[in-house]
Order: sequence, then C-alpha cells, then structure tokens
Amino acid sequence: MLRSMDSAAAIQTVNSSSTEPFFEPGTFYRTALESLSEGVMVLDNDCRIIYANRLVYEITGYSPEGLLGQTPYLLRADSDPAACEENNDPADGPKTFEFEMKRKDGRLHWIHVKATPYRNDGGEVVGRVVALSCIARQKNLEFENEFLQDEFRANFGNIVGHSPALQKVLAQIATVAPTEANVLILGESGTGKELVARAIHDLSARKDHPLVRVNCASIPKDLFESEFFGHVRGAFTGAIKDRVGRFELADHGTLFLDEIGEIPLDLQSKLLRVLQEGQFERVGDERTRTVKVRLITATNRDLLAEAKAGRFRLDLYYRLSVFPIEVPPLRERLEDIGALAEHFIKQAARRLGVPRPRLTKLHVQELQGYDWPGNVRELQNVIERGVILAKGSKLQFDLPHRAAGASRDSRATPELSSEGNEELSLDELAVREREIVSAALSRTNWKIYGADGAAALLRIKPTTLVSKMKRLNIQKASA
Repeated sequence: MLRSMDSAAAIQTVNSSSTEPFFEPGTFYRTALESLSEGVMVLDNDCRIIYANRLVYEITGYSPEGLLGQTPYLLRADSDPAACEENNDPADGPKTFEFEMKRKDGRLHWIHVKATPYRNDGGEVVGRVVALSCIARQKNLEFENEFLQDEFRANFGNIVGHSPALQKVLAQIATVAPTEANVLILGESGTGKELVARAIHDLSARKDHPLVRVNCASIPKDLFESEFFGHVRGAFTGAIKDRVGRFELADHGTLFLDEIGEIPLDLQSKLLRVLQEGQFERVGDERTRTVKVRLITATNRDLLAEAKAGRFRLDLYYRLSVFPIEVPPLRERLEDIGALAEHFIKQAARRLGVPRPRLTKLHVQELQGYDWPGNVRELQNVIERGVILAKGSKLQFDLPHRAAGASRDSRATPELSSEGNEELSLDELAVREREIVSAALSRTNWKIYGADGAAALLRIKPTTLVSKMKRLNIQKASA
C-alpha cells in the first residue's frame, strides 16, 4: 500500500472489501492538488495516509517515505491515540477540528483540519480527504485573548464566566469596590461569595492592606467577642496572653465576615457600635481602641426574614446591606459551566501533575443537565475527581442521575413526594418536581417568603423558588 509520490505511477489503494482502486489521481488532478494553498491528504478506511500533496510535507516536515502509510496520529502533539479514529471515522460525515501538530523536527504548530468522506463508484465510504491549514497566527491571537481574560479574572478574584447573570455581579463589584460602602453578599453555599469579597477588596483603595476572613459558623458562641475584638491576659480561663482580634488585624483593610447570620444576638449590638463609631474594647480591657475597617459580609440565609423574626437585629441588617450583591446559583448561569469546567480541569491537572484530559461538548452538555445543589464548589470537586480518574485518558464524571432539583426537593419534603423508588425518566422527574413545588405553594397559600412560606417548607432560598417557578411555568390561578 505504501508508495512514494516520486513515482510516475498513480497511487492506488484497495478497499479490503473490493478489488477496485478508489484513488487514482491523474495528471490534471495531481496538478490541481499540488497547486492548492492548503495541505491535502487522503486516508484509506484504516485511517492510513495514502496520498499527500507537496504542502503537507512542507507543513509537517516529513518526507513521503516518513509519512505515507502512517496514521495522522503520528502528527499529534497531545499523545491521544483515540483522537485519530474519533475524528476520522469514515462512517461519519464531514468534520472540522483543530489540533496541535508536532513536526518532524519537534516544533509545534496549530492546524485546522477539514475531513470529508471519500466514496467509490458504488457509493461506499472508503476513506477521507483531509485538508490541512496552519492557524498559528490565529491561535496566538486566541491565546493572547485568553491571557487578557485571565488578567481580567485576576482582578475579579478569579471569577470565571460570561453569562448575563455573572456580568451583572461583576458590574456591581466594579461599581461598589472603589467606595467605602459596606457590602452584603447573598447566595447559596458554594456560589463563590468569598471570591466576590476578594474581588471587591482587590479593586478598592484598601488593596495594599489586609483582607481578613472570618467564618462565623466555625466560632464557638462563647468565643465570638474574643475572636472579633481580642482579649487581654487573664480576661477568662485560658487567656494566658494578650490576643489581637480580627478587627484590629484588618485595620485600614477589609474584614470579610462569612455566614454573618451565625453571630449571636447579644454580640450584634457591639458589632453595630464598631460599624457606627469605629470603636471597641478588648475582652477584659477598659481601653477603647479605634479602627478603620471596611466590612464585607456574606450569608446564605434570608437575613431580612431573620431580622423580622427577631433572630437578627434589624438596625444591623440595614447597616450591613448598604450595597447588597446576590451571587446567582450555578443552575442559573449554565452558560458558564463550560468555562468553569475547563478552568478547573487546567487547575487540577497542574496541581496533581497529571496529563490534562480533553473536555468535549458532550461533557459540557452532561454537566449542564445537572442541578448543582452544591454550586461551583460541587462542580470543582466533580471535575477534580474526574481528572484523577481519567489518568490522562478519557474524562468521565460521577454525577447523580436526577432531574434538576427534583431529588433535592423531594428529599427535603418527603411528605410531598410520591410513593415508590421506581426508576424515573428525566421527563417524569421534571413532572415530579413541578408537583412538589406546586404542592408546597398550595400548602402555604402561595406565600413564598418568610418562615411559614413555601421556600422555607422546601428548605430552599426564596429566590431559588422564584427561579424554579419561572422555569416550570408555575403561576397562581386567577381568582
């Protein structure tokens, strides 16, 4: 099958199921192929190169003897043996794709490929005609653009995405960051509230001073005051030396209080005083200290509802929420999942020291079909696990098989779900989700917010419930 282009005879190859030659370039066609401004190869049904024009040899650096009879896998730089057959299956229609080619001398070049099935006189697909063109300049521009986007993301706390919902958040960050306003960041767990806080700090005039983070949910109740304001030696049992509190550490910088709703009610008046006057005392100390701190807080609770229920000071809520920013859940920014997944794959492969697996459109569609109750944090964990299990080969994700939100809502309100554990289709699960949400709304007389509202019954945020109602087209019937 292997023949050199230097021979005067026409190149032939025989289909394994036919004795008829399927490729015989005559003088006219040979001249036309050699004069093209792009490389042209012909592959047989075993994915082997049986013809290449002059430009292919120039692009690849190979001689005819080194190229003919080989598979295009020889030219790939990513060491993916399955890629050749995946992109050159004769049973498929025309395909276009890009790959990084490794020349004979080891240099790398980006190549654009268009592969079209070739048929014999009987209509059988017996190979492919492959057109190659160098796109190094185009790729350089793409990489430069990616670099600029990375720089842009660096200014926004490594926030990745381009969806309208996220763009709204970035616009709010850019607006409030240069001011001294207190910011309340709202959103479900795992949506990236800390990244928003860091972006606000990094874009503010305080960026050269500390950003001090406190997770209020992790502090024992009797240690809140010491954690925030510090203490002096002997103030209480175990206070063997003076301790600086977080407000002092953040002086002239930014203090980020995550899970602000966990602060005990009796401490909230002291927090309000610091916000209003910039003054406090360490535990066990009579000396009043002064600080200049910008406060950014975050919560996954409905803080206003908590305040109206008497579990949070209303005056403190208004002081904290001068500029609220709501970070959308991942299911409301599906357009960002591909970019986030690619970002996490790159991160995980670099950190774990493993080959970077390829993310396909089917992968993205699979990820977009899941509800992501854990949001971006859950996506990152799924991606990292997939990278570890891929071991440099095909990427697979371990996702629960359920429709968007259905399993989570039915788990939260088992009394609203149907009996039985039979396997359901996605359509049936979507219907089940609609029934659960409708039942919760009916039970609460279509009240969404508050402790006695449908959102509380379903154990989800009111904004999430409103989003579900829109997606499921659930509307209250006219009286």
